[in-house]
Amino acid sequence: MKVKSTPWTAYEPWFRAWLVLAPLVAWGSHFIVRNARLRLAQLRADSLDVPEPQGTVGYAAACTVAFTLLMMSLARAWIRSTPKEDQDH
Repeated sequence: MKVKSTPWTAYEPWFRAWLVLAPLVAWGSHFIVRNARLRLAQLRADSLDVPEPQGTVGYAAACTVAFTLLMMSLARAWIRSTPKEDQDH
């Protein structure tokens, strides 16, 4: 028995990929920017004892939002360009 597909079921694989990749993007962007700012502060102060850099969480949030928008546009373009027969499995 074939289940009737809704337009949203075509987006399910993209949503699953986003659930895995979005936290990785957030963590990775936070990690990279935090370490870069920390190293620059250490070089500037010529000391390893510097305060924790500010703004890295906001940068990670902005990167995650940008990634989400990119993922939505890619999914939308892919779904529109794929024939309907290929979407129903």
